Amino acid sequence: MTNTKHRKILDDLFNAFTMVGRGNHVTVYDVKNNETRFSSTIVELFDLPGEYVPSSNEIWENHIHPEDMNSYRRTMKALLSGEIEGYDFSYRTRLKDGSYALIRYIGSTIFDSEGKPDIIGGIMINEGIAAVTDPVTLLRNQYGFFRDLVAAIELKRNCVIVLCGINHMNKINEEHGYLFGNAVLQQTAWTLQELVGQDGTVYRMEDAKFAFLTESLSPEEVAVKYEKLRRAAQAGLPVENVRQVLSINGGMIHFGGGAYDERTIHACLKFAYSESKFYHNGKLVNYNGAIGLNTHESLELVAEVRDDILMDCENFSLRYQPVFNADTEKLTAIEALLCWHSDRFGDVPPSAYVPVLERDFLFEELGYWILRHAMEDGLKLLKIKPDLMLNVNISPAQIVDDFLFDEIDKISKAVGFPLKNLCFELTQSCRLIEPDILRRIVRALKRRGILCLIDDFGSGVASIDFLRDLAPNFIKLERDYIMHIKDAGNLLIVRHLSELASELGTKVCLKGVEDAEIREAVKTFPITNVQGNFYSEAIQLNEIMERYF
Repeated sequence: MTNTKHRKILDDLFNAFTMVGRGNHVTVYDVKNNETRFSSTIVELFDLPGEYVPSSNEIWENHIHPEDMNSYRRTMKALLSGEIEGYDFSYRTRLKDGSYALIRYIGSTIFDSEGKPDIIGGIMINEGIAAVTDPVTLLRNQYGFFRDLVAAIELKRNCVIVLCGINHMNKINEEHGYLFGNAVLQQTAWTLQELVGQDGTVYRMEDAKFAFLTESLSPEEVAVKYEKLRRAAQAGLPVENVRQVLSINGGMIHFGGGAYDERTIHACLKFAYSESKFYHNGKLVNYNGAIGLNTHESLELVAEVRDDILMDCENFSLRYQPVFNADTEKLTAIEALLCWHSDRFGDVPPSAYVPVLERDFLFEELGYWILRHAMEDGLKLLKIKPDLMLNVNISPAQIVDDFLFDEIDKISKAVGFPLKNLCFELTQSCRLIEPDILRRIVRALKRRGILCLIDDFGSGVASIDFLRDLAPNFIKLERDYIMHIKDAGNLLIVRHLSELASELGTKVCLKGVEDAEIREAVKTFPITNVQGNFYSEAIQLNEIMERYF
């Protein structure tokens, strides 16, 4: 097709979409010729090079917000492959002035005679970040929150933020209906506004969460106001002539004048909130930073980690700790462990940033980078030892990712790593996922031939229930029991947990074996594998090759 002909067809289709677009921005993409026709309003709004843009997808990616990039790329891949025909999705998209607006993309695909995508056309609706009011509570919403937070960071203001939320809101909606649930949210909003008064701004966040930001109150004063909210909720808030008892969780962060962005602060704030919810019975948790760092330094560390993840996981690497058969003491598996080096902070252990980022969207990106690189390294060893297992930690963000299985299959196929040699280690935080959801995902992983291991078994939430319900291939016992094995109570716990797991058909890996005394103490227990510095510390791949192959 000549350029003139294909432009004529593109223009005709563009005009057809414009007629049904009812004044919205129109875009028509010619798949085979890799050219897009945009309406003049889009060109102006997003500062595009013209109405006809070749290789437009590459250009358009520069406008998509980094946090929406993975979802955008997956959607485009599905459209271009013909997996989906119609689309209706919203992404934060950068405007001409550098700000982001929420843009809704609606359209469909026209297929050629061979059933392949030929034209993708539709409209773009600017839903905008200008709509910053929550319709239920009439508070500023989370778009308004982020706008105000960005301004506070840029002006180097000294601020305190609290993120608080209502437990079991779904249950309230199910039992009393959504109208009553909205009344609960409204009453909570009014109570919080009354407590904060003129000292800050209150926001309605996602789900049943609220936030308030203040420049005039100290962290101590903010903590007093939060406790008043918590006690009022426990006593029962007046909702439709009844007293509705609520339980509240809250995380707090104090910042000012640092080299970090709003997403870093939000990630640390969500971490503090989760700590309050799962480990402190709703008491306010102040994000104090990583061990050995103050809050200011810790925020900058997390910001640097997030920046490196966005730069294709720059400065990250993997080491591997060998796992040995308890009877033969021969190498049977290797566990991939994450390393990160910073010019400013040096070699930083994952414990300083992983707990914060586990609830951050970027952790999916890092998790799949780990999986790919571990598979590439593991494949080199499988050529020598075909039965070697590769253990990789998997985070809650990955477990609940809608594209988990697609990503696993894609990486495995690209690398050539057999899934039967892969074992996912479920971290302790994975146990906070809804049991039914986790059970379904673990079963689906096992159907693919992937082994599953529960880490830190014996600590945290519902370990015995998870052993019964998930039927994992392996468990690793809580390290603290092993490190203090001299204590008669710990020795008894290790023995009984090992025996229970074995009777239920689950093998036991003993981690944290640091000396011969520990190894000797458990020698008669039903232990399948052992791991720890007594055998080997975490080492690089070439050292694995030299020592064991």
